[in-house]
Amino acid sequence: MWEIRQRLLLALPGCGYLAALFISLLLALTACSERQSRTLRLAVDASFVPALESLREDFERNCRCTLHITGAASGLLYGQIRAGADFDIFLSADGVRPALLYRDGLAVPASLQTYARGQLALWVSRRLMASVASPEIPDISMLASLPAAELTPRQLILVLGRGKHKVVVADPQLAPDGDAAVKMLKALRLWPRMRERMVYANHGGHAQIMLLQGEGDMGLVPYSQALLSGSGGEYMRVPGRFYPAINQQLVILRGTRERTLAIKFVQFLLSSEVQQRLPEVGFLPANPGKGS
Repeated sequence: MWEIRQRLLLALPGCGYLAALFISLLLALTACSERQSRTLRLAVDASFVPALESLREDFERNCRCTLHITGAASGLLYGQIRAGADFDIFLSADGVRPALLYRDGLAVPASLQTYARGQLALWVSRRLMASVASPEIPDISMLASLPAAELTPRQLILVLGRGKHKVVVADPQLAPDGDAAVKMLKALRLWPRMRERMVYANHGGHAQIMLLQGEGDMGLVPYSQALLSGSGGEYMRVPGRFYPAINQQLVILRGTRERTLAIKFVQFLLSSEVQQRLPEVGFLPANPGKGS
């Protein structure tokens, strides 16, 4: 900025020092305003927030911008967007809500993309594990160590259907992972005996918090959240064949003022490098043929 001011003094000798200083200050304010505008506002399903936090540094460093992440249940974010909330991109945990925004002209044409595939985990508190002493109940620690493909419906039914403990899931009306969990319980014919024991959280992250606080001894939560649950319990990845596919889709919102930056973010998220990292944070790549 000092060099710019000196050039102004040389180019405009009649203006004087104060005039040149004034112009340089205007340039500084303009540059500052441009830097501040480089913020990308993301409405993100809560289940994907931990994954996105692990990725944000790489993107922010390369784009020299800031990601402003608002995490909540997909249904709640969808309602906010409908009401005019100021976001650039909506990363839902389903495909229904982004498609509705696209249909109604609230999303940029051709921006509807699948960016990840969600997974469910069955989380069991250590208190419940210690209280079980029946040979008919499979050992949860043993099940947790098995590859998800080896778990059987009978094993899941024995673990889920026993006792009168509370089972925590995200609100199925707002959170796609909660909807998938309830549909799985119905498919396994467990719903009639479990529906009175269900405790509903605002979203998948909230469900995991409730479990860690002791508001339930068992939960069906996003696998991404279970990975962060610490030592409060054991968890196992539930085979994807037991519940409807959780295809997570995004759209760039029509009201964005950062369309170019939004496109760069989508390209980053769909890049091979990022997609290969998704299993580490609890998700499967968008393309079933890669790393699934």
